[in-house]
Amino acid sequence: MEKIKAHARMLATGPLIAALIGVLAWNGVVLGLCALPLFVFLWRCAPSRRWALITAAAYYLAAGRGLLLGAGVFFGDGSALPSWVYGFAIWIVPSVTLAAVWAALWGNNWRPVRLLAALLLVSVPPIGVIGWANPITAAGALFPGTGWWGLAACIVALAHLTHTRRPAIAFVAIALFAALANGIYHERTDSRWMAINTNLGASHGSDDDFERLHALLDAVEQRATNNPGVKVFVLPELVGGDWSMNALWWQRTSSKLRARGQTALVGALQPLDRNTHYVNALFTVGADANKTMVDRVPVPYSMWKPWEAGSADTFWSDAGVHQVGGTRIATVICYEQLLVWPVLHSFAHDPQILVGAANDWWARETNISRIQHEATRAWGRLFAVPVVWAKNE
Repeated sequence: MEKIKAHARMLATGPLIAALIGVLAWNGVVLGLCALPLFVFLWRCAPSRRWALITAAAYYLAAGRGLLLGAGVFFGDGSALPSWVYGFAIWIVPSVTLAAVWAALWGNNWRPVRLLAALLLVSVPPIGVIGWANPITAAGALFPGTGWWGLAACIVALAHLTHTRRPAIAFVAIALFAALANGIYHERTDSRWMAINTNLGASHGSDDDFERLHALLDAVEQRATNNPGVKVFVLPELVGGDWSMNALWWQRTSSKLRARGQTALVGALQPLDRNTHYVNALFTVGADANKTMVDRVPVPYSMWKPWEAGSADTFWSDAGVHQVGGTRIATVICYEQLLVWPVLHSFAHDPQILVGAANDWWARETNISRIQHEATRAWGRLFAVPVVWAKNE
């Protein structure tokens, strides 16, 4: 009986530690991502496929814990079902789906190959469309400034942990290399770029939108006047409202910015075909006016819902790289920041700055906004480029 109890305690330890890793790694602190190799090791140590599923599910549920409240807030007003139903579904279904990939590829032979297959499946479409909390995001925390070599080193390190007979030595080696890389790395910044965070909340109608718009215009003009050395200002996602109507209101501000050689990136939406669908994007005003930087991967179900009218368009094959202010930039808008393949697609084109924009009014009481910023900073650290990140709450 004592042996059975001891075995049961050992089995329960894996999922509990996995949940703890999910909380520690995804808490808004980039160096917390250094815990992610432990998740891969726990997956390797699972005694059965069922326990691999439970362990992975515990990790993903802990990492995505903010969805329970955040999604409930987003869908709460005017929805047919109670808000907690939406929050629960959007938290549980993707987490279990991702965990199922790790469970399906669990096994005692060819573990490095199984790991690479799991990483591939959770990183690229179709499953990669919900592939947040990806273990390879740890590359930015472990090996900053090393670029593609650091990404490869992270994957090799994770693969090594799946079959080594001396995991303690492997963890020590990873820790030493990570300490060296972090010790010599200096985070990149660019004083010519500035994020303008806002606290405009959600849009609640035309009168409210008019007040929000003028508050935004005033904020941009004030920042531009007070910071003449800044060449580009980045605003959060969707704060500009309906660009087909509101672009006219930006003409005066655009002229003032152009006269100073400044540009603003404004998050807004562009309705198409009589509002049957729309594009979520960053639109430029000022010196580099009339450029559109699309949201390549709108949030599934809440924004991207191709089964009904009013869906956001997707641009999965777009690199998200643009020329603004004489600088080649990569843009990651909101949900894209949590995924792997849009970011790596962008960095294949060697951008000089990573620009992030998010509209997180619905997630202000959760860890979601912090996680978005954490993931964006991690990729910027890995490829040694400055990160400019703007949010609305």
